[in-house]
Amino acid sequence: MFKKPTFIKSTEEDQNFILLKEKVKERLSLEEKNYENQIKAFVLPFIYFLFWCLAIQYKLTPALYFLFFGFMGIMTTLIFVNLIHEACHNTLFEKKWKNKVMMYFFDCMGANSFIWMNRHISMHHNYPNTIGWDSDIEQGNPLKLFPSETFSPIQKYQHYWIFLLYPLFLLNWLLVRDFRDFYSSKRYIRKFVKIPLTEHFKLWFFKLLFFSYAIIIPVLVFNIELSQAIVGFLVQMICGSLLGMVILLTPHVNVGNEFPITNEDFKLQTSWIRHQFNTTNDLNGENFISKHLMNNFNYHLAHHLFPNINSAYLPKVTEIIKEFALEHQFPYKSYSLIKAFRLHHQLIKKNAIQTPFIFEETM
Repeated sequence: MFKKPTFIKSTEEDQNFILLKEKVKERLSLEEKNYENQIKAFVLPFIYFLFWCLAIQYKLTPALYFLFFGFMGIMTTLIFVNLIHEACHNTLFEKKWKNKVMMYFFDCMGANSFIWMNRHISMHHNYPNTIGWDSDIEQGNPLKLFPSETFSPIQKYQHYWIFLLYPLFLLNWLLVRDFRDFYSSKRYIRKFVKIPLTEHFKLWFFKLLFFSYAIIIPVLVFNIELSQAIVGFLVQMICGSLLGMVILLTPHVNVGNEFPITNEDFKLQTSWIRHQFNTTNDLNGENFISKHLMNNFNYHLAHHLFPNINSAYLPKVTEIIKEFALEHQFPYKSYSLIKAFRLHHQLIKKNAIQTPFIFEETM
């Protein structure tokens, strides 16, 4: 039987966090309600299927067919960041049932909402960057992300061939990762998640539904060559993966953040709030893309500290967090996108060469 990790109790830091929450609550009381994401809940899925229809319409021009499926891949990631991630935390709609309905759209895009929600909320948010408990970044062979993982010879050159794996991120998620989480007893998520029989049915049903409109229907109904349908599907996966890596890799997986391990009593050596600061960073800047397309995902620490706050308000919350960190000596970190990727690659290289490494703070 596995035992969940626990954090050090710090009365001072717990009280400081209470004060931080009060400041955030007071600040948000001055904000008007933001309905942008609710509008996106109708617009983005419509655009997703519009691209599918356009691909079918221009099936006789393979280049256009592939282009529209590539746009579908981009929309997959945008829908995940703007809608699915919000619905998972019940911040997209006020009524929980509406958020639950939106999660079914995640299933329609090929992923499994049940296992991902358990990975994301129960494990990643509680124990970010903690080996054995952050299954959002759990990979296993051939890639080593956690510094304390056992080294395998295949990982010796991972800082070179890692770039060949990134475009396969969504393909691995849809075809391998979900099934491993359901059926492999070695997966971290199986430590404390019991999967109902109905979820097994939903897994197979929605996977079949996704591959039906991605490959089977274009071939059997619209007489598209199987090779063209498969290439279109792969283009969708690659485009979605590359954009997904830009968004998902940058807030946690780099040498600027810590990767805590539990002791023999399953205890972590910090309080919960300090753990979030130690393992999470923001990305610099606010612009149209980060605000309206990436849904303020770059204000990631605020999301980890206050996961039940709509992403529209995270820039304001981050202002308060910065003041809090300065006053109470918490390690707030924010990098440019380029630097975040560079620090990520430094982590991959560090884990590959298995030698002492000095974190570079320079640009």
